[in-house]
Amino acid sequence: MSSARGAEYGDQTAPMVVARRSVISMNATTPTRHTRQELRNLLLETALVILREQGLGLGVKALTFKRVFERVEHDTGIRLTNASVIGRLWKNLADYQADVLAIVAAGEAGAERDATAGAIAPIFRQPATGTVEVRRARLREVCRIGGAVNSELLRDSREWSVWLGVWALATSGAVSEEKERILDALHLGYDRITDGYAALYSAIMDHLGLCLRPGLTLQQFTVGVSALAEGCALRSRVDESMVGILLPTGEDGAPQEWTIFAIGLDALTQEFFDFITPFPPAGT
Repeated sequence: MSSARGAEYGDQTAPMVVARRSVISMNATTPTRHTRQELRNLLLETALVILREQGLGLGVKALTFKRVFERVEHDTGIRLTNASVIGRLWKNLADYQADVLAIVAAGEAGAERDATAGAIAPIFRQPATGTVEVRRARLREVCRIGGAVNSELLRDSREWSVWLGVWALATSGAVSEEKERILDALHLGYDRITDGYAALYSAIMDHLGLCLRPGLTLQQFTVGVSALAEGCALRSRVDESMVGILLPTGEDGAPQEWTIFAIGLDALTQEFFDFITPFPPAGT
């Protein structure tokens, strides 16, 4: 249950619009004249494929026109040159790289959110009634299960690794026009992911009869969960102790497996929410 990224950024759109599937013909024996937008989409999609496969370990400098052209020719048979692109589709290589990284930055992690919602769905098939203690136990189980799913998704996600690389590139070094575009895309991505997860958390609140404590907002909770998830996911890649923690939270004190992220998430819910009583309210 997290608002951190872990899904395919290829599903998203940045300030530029990119088609999910290329409209470029792959029949190399029949030359086809392609529009600028078709070529633009193809080059952006190809760069995203390269990033998914190889990451940003060498920085954005490894994402060159030569490298992308070679991949395009290998995959489609289409031969491109610098003259086909520079001054026609992008001003220069830096302009192209900024567009690619902006697509990654603006991703909203829809698949990860859906996977988390699916994992906790059985809990919400139970009647939306019960004492505070019963509802508190259900909320804790939401945190435990959702936290475990999130920890695994981010730990193993190549897309999130690339997003981290883009975040680091955009927030370090001298400011430039290209970095400003990537930062704008990061803000867009954060807004999208916050809105998406806020809707999920709102549904949880409605089902379990939760209300925010005075002075706190759902956006604050969502941002807090996101920051916690991202930090725990980073640490979990090098520290196995972040998962597999046994706590006596099961029925009759039976041990259950927790993650550090889930424990922190559970603590956040206790600070942000109160339980509505009676619930459901009389007359509903």
